Amino acid sequence: MLLPPTASATPSSSLRRYPYLTDLVLGHVTVNWATTTSISTGSVSYGKSGVESCTAHTVNATKTTITVGSTTEYQWKASLNSLSRNTAYCYRIQGGGTDLLGTDASPIFRTQLAAGSTATFSFAVLGDWGYQDSTSLNTDQANVLARIASSGARFAVTTGDIAYQTGSQTAYGDLVQTGANVSTVFGPSYWTVPGDTVPFFNVLGNHGLSATTLTNWPEDHAASSSAGRYAMQTYCCTNGTKSASYPSAWYAFQTGKARFYVLDAAWGNANVGTANIYKNDYDNHWTPSSAEYQWLQQDLAAHPGGLKFAFFHFPLHSPNSTEVSDTYLTGVDHLEGLLAQNGVDVIFNGHAHTYARSTPAGMPVSYVTGGGGAKLEPATVCGAPIAAALGWSYSSSTHGSSCGSLGRPTSIDHVFHYLLVTVTGGTKVTVAPTDEQGRTFDVQTYTFG
Repeated sequence: MLLPPTASATPSSSLRRYPYLTDLVLGHVTVNWATTTSISTGSVSYGKSGVESCTAHTVNATKTTITVGSTTEYQWKASLNSLSRNTAYCYRIQGGGTDLLGTDASPIFRTQLAAGSTATFSFAVLGDWGYQDSTSLNTDQANVLARIASSGARFAVTTGDIAYQTGSQTAYGDLVQTGANVSTVFGPSYWTVPGDTVPFFNVLGNHGLSATTLTNWPEDHAASSSAGRYAMQTYCCTNGTKSASYPSAWYAFQTGKARFYVLDAAWGNANVGTANIYKNDYDNHWTPSSAEYQWLQQDLAAHPGGLKFAFFHFPLHSPNSTEVSDTYLTGVDHLEGLLAQNGVDVIFNGHAHTYARSTPAGMPVSYVTGGGGAKLEPATVCGAPIAAALGWSYSSSTHGSSCGSLGRPTSIDHVFHYLLVTVTGGTKVTVAPTDEQGRTFDVQTYTFG
């Protein structure tokens, strides 16, 4: 059954992307939306939910010109600063003197926990989504995103690859344009549903490596507050690759006693030179002399103790024979070892369109979550360290596949999924993989020192 959007949309006809949130760090959040070019000014009004009016405070927004299909639009963003921690806020967006939400209810979000807080919170993790290969609605993806909207997650983190195939503004789309590979993210049944209340943290993938991802998912405060990087950069010319401008995106943020590391482990498929995408990613991001490696090493050392989570695209341990394990990142002398030696507790990856949980000896537990909405892939590479996995083949007679402790799925709606991660008391972590129908599977609870 397809889950409906959370609102019966009656916004202004000038609104082209429903408001969505990013960059939820410290006492800050960014509100984003898009309009027609008939709207020349924008602002956000907000207030503490249940305490103040939702229009108690107002900040101005800035705009960037984008093109969706053949239509010129304005992408807007506004920074809400000096917010109280762990507090619910409601907000509304205005443009040209008009309330762009019309009769829709004011969205409500909750700000980040203060550093050191032991209050319980949840977050969602999803990867490899933003897909619609025909004019028909991708109901599996819509269901996953609707589940996130109702999950109680304070925020969401991706594991990369959004807006197939190219990550263009047309693929991201808007509320009105339709078609194959059009409006795969900001269509009315997709990120529109959770995005106004669940802030999003962006991870780069090998699809859509362009400035568009930085425009659509601004995370500037997270990057600046952690001395990270969130900008376009010229890469030249490792392993015979061509000089190219790619986004570089790595940063960290704190929620209670947990530190979150959003890392750049990706490379574009069209620029491989004499190597492959895994080798090019390693040589540009993960040698001990690379800027990202050194930044991560320093931030890990500066934040000993406490929970630590890491998110990046290429998988350490994949159950798929096409999107295989990235051996340039695994092992004690590579990224996996650096994370293990510095107390990272759980790692989340994407790229393989499957689910997998791995328990490598002496290393953090790691998850592959690539079932957010793109076409699924089989899970047929089993054995240690993969403890559990699910996959799907569209061509085989059995379709479903699995590894380890999980049985073979008999329907595709068991494989599209996201992860709901709940942190209790600053030490207990429960990872609840949840399929598009809301069923949980392979639920694991860990206690970290």
